[in-house]
Amino acid sequence: MTRPDGWTVSLPWQPEQAQSRKIPAQIDAGGDVSVAIGGIGAGAITRGVNGGFTRWSLKAGRLHVQEWPENGFALWHGPGTARALRPGADDAPQGWRFDPEGKQCALFPRVTHEYLAGDLTLRIDQLAPVLPDLGDERDLPAGLFRVTLTNNGAAPTEAAVMLSFLNLIGWFQGFGPPGQHAGIAGQWNRDIADGDLRGVLMSRDAAEMDEGEGQMVIAARETENWQLSTCPAFDPGREGAAFWARFDRDGTLDAPGPGWTSGGGFSEFPPPRPCGAIAAKTALAAGQTRQIDLVLAWDMPVICFGQGRRHLRHYTAKWGGDGQNAAAIAAHALTRANLWFDAAAQFHARAVSEIAAPAPVAHLAINELYLMNDGLTVWTAPQDGEPAHFGIIECPDYPLYDTLDLWVYASAAVSRFFPDIAAQVTGDFIAQLPVEDAEQRFHLRSTARFPRQLADMAPHDLGAPNADPFIRSNDYAYQDSSRWKDLNAMLVICAWRDIRQDHSLAAKWAEPLHRAMSALSRFDRDGDCVIENDGIPDQTFDNIPMKGISAYCGGLWLAAARALSEISRIAGDELRRDAWLDMATRGAKAWHQALWTGSYYRVDSEGAFQDAVFAEQLYGPGLARMLGLGDLVPVEAAQSALRVVHDRNFRAAGQGRGVMAMSSATHSSAIYAPKGEEGLQWDEVLVGFNYSVAATMRAYGLTAEAAEIMQALAQELGPRRGLHFRTPAALMADQPRIRAQMNMRPMGIWAYADAAEGEPKLADILPLGAV
Repeated sequence: MTRPDGWTVSLPWQPEQAQSRKIPAQIDAGGDVSVAIGGIGAGAITRGVNGGFTRWSLKAGRLHVQEWPENGFALWHGPGTARALRPGADDAPQGWRFDPEGKQCALFPRVTHEYLAGDLTLRIDQLAPVLPDLGDERDLPAGLFRVTLTNNGAAPTEAAVMLSFLNLIGWFQGFGPPGQHAGIAGQWNRDIADGDLRGVLMSRDAAEMDEGEGQMVIAARETENWQLSTCPAFDPGREGAAFWARFDRDGTLDAPGPGWTSGGGFSEFPPPRPCGAIAAKTALAAGQTRQIDLVLAWDMPVICFGQGRRHLRHYTAKWGGDGQNAAAIAAHALTRANLWFDAAAQFHARAVSEIAAPAPVAHLAINELYLMNDGLTVWTAPQDGEPAHFGIIECPDYPLYDTLDLWVYASAAVSRFFPDIAAQVTGDFIAQLPVEDAEQRFHLRSTARFPRQLADMAPHDLGAPNADPFIRSNDYAYQDSSRWKDLNAMLVICAWRDIRQDHSLAAKWAEPLHRAMSALSRFDRDGDCVIENDGIPDQTFDNIPMKGISAYCGGLWLAAARALSEISRIAGDELRRDAWLDMATRGAKAWHQALWTGSYYRVDSEGAFQDAVFAEQLYGPGLARMLGLGDLVPVEAAQSALRVVHDRNFRAAGQGRGVMAMSSATHSSAIYAPKGEEGLQWDEVLVGFNYSVAATMRAYGLTAEAAEIMQALAQELGPRRGLHFRTPAALMADQPRIRAQMNMRPMGIWAYADAAEGEPKLADILPLGAV
């Protein structure tokens, strides 16, 4: 599929991509996806490139990919011309015409769809309130749709745009598929008219306010030049044809019958499903343009995790938790529409300036923020003495909140644009440090058992959605993460990111962080001021064993020691400041001496991968340089090592399409293939680590090499594979296979901004002018 430069095009994902080398079929995050609506932690509804609504995370911790053809926009510009602006399906209502043909451009959290119909142009600008400058509106469960109609012809004309949507109240409960085979009983729709607000309210009679209960609203404001009409409820399967015929006749709506309540389904008959619609019609003189805003909002306030604990979503702290506020939220969003769109333009200008990269890379970086609302993201309200909690899932295949070894990467984005949220996550991890939990877990890679959590060892994650997240952490059981050598250091680095922006955090965090680093120091068994790995996969590369001093964990340890020195200084503890600074200084010498080959740094000092070039060998020193902590290694050595990575891991093993995690130190061509080791990680292009490697290169002045990698990734993830808004953890350079879609670590692309130089022009990235 070819589109003009700048349009985001999503290509179909083939399930067989997951069927290679012992990798079981994994969750498909959808081939036709783009930007989601919904605020941070409010649940999300994703709209696809082709105009339909295709991906849903209204149930906390559960991803569902499905398109119901009733949901979406339709265009009318004369009798018999109505078309639904999305693909059809076998279960589509009879009589409807479906035509998704149009253009799409996505720049998170905004997406534009543009359609032509004779002399008429329709543009729909969709926006979610996930913007740094919106304060307490960032969490609102709503999406705006700015409809712009232009008459390009020489004669006057009429046109109408319709938004129809199923009542989905009661559908998203539990971890199974949405809805029930016999339908959802008790659903009802009704018209709303409050001042100039017109729309359809959708709800359900329920005994209690449970997850998935509440209200939905589609609405607009009446204006002088627009005629609004609604159909509060029709059943697409039984009344869809009559409903469509009315809209197709004159661009207006009417109810096909009196209101009704759902129920009474039988297994052999499709259940009735109430669907509401609103249409906006206008007259256009030759050359005239008119604009109106529509909104889809919902109020489903309850989160219920797998072990039964209930939370309220963050927006309820302001809007209340009774689930009766969808119309008020919709009205508020419409009132604030101009401010939201202005905030989006300001955010895009800021982001483009800070990433300082060519358009494809800047575009990629902005769109990697999609997980802020679409990553099965939750944000709870403070409740009954419990503070607010924020969680992004690692990915749907590895359902864990705020996985620390990914969060340390993702926090580069979150701390930059949403520093209060980033600090909240750090605070949650620090609060878990004193916890000693002897409950036994099953080791998924052996028959062993291990305790859930050890005191002063940072948990791997803040819990799983099918368990009791934020209350009981560390649901990871693939390895015993209490033996990992990177998590405590990662937590210190996350804390340093936050403290750089808010010095007041240092005083309350310094002591637990000191205990965490002191606990980690027991792995410095020879007193050289560098920790050692144990010959098992005891770090984020949980399929790659490391032994002795390792480039990855040892480098993180040194960066964390530098960070804790600065944290101690800000907290007024000069004694500890000097001690940790001395630790970092002496350890850096030992680390360099143990690993330096003369041209790059080894994976480790004693392990099985001595003949490998490891891509992420300078992660810790690179972070230190980017985060104002100074140099831990000689700059010339770092540059030499990164050039080797660029030549061996990117150009040779990665075929110029991505950086392979490991390459051969002795053969310049083949992918590194150690004997007796299973696949995963060492033989993959790990996308988040690729962004990190490129950022490290940029930080050390290898700007051309960094830019080459980033532009290759933009091409690979975009036009070549169509992985927008479902970035995987890994892909194969020479195969279509991908792994773990919607992965959190690629948000770490914003480390590239930490090392940025130069000022790009905003016009270089926005192909539609006002987008």
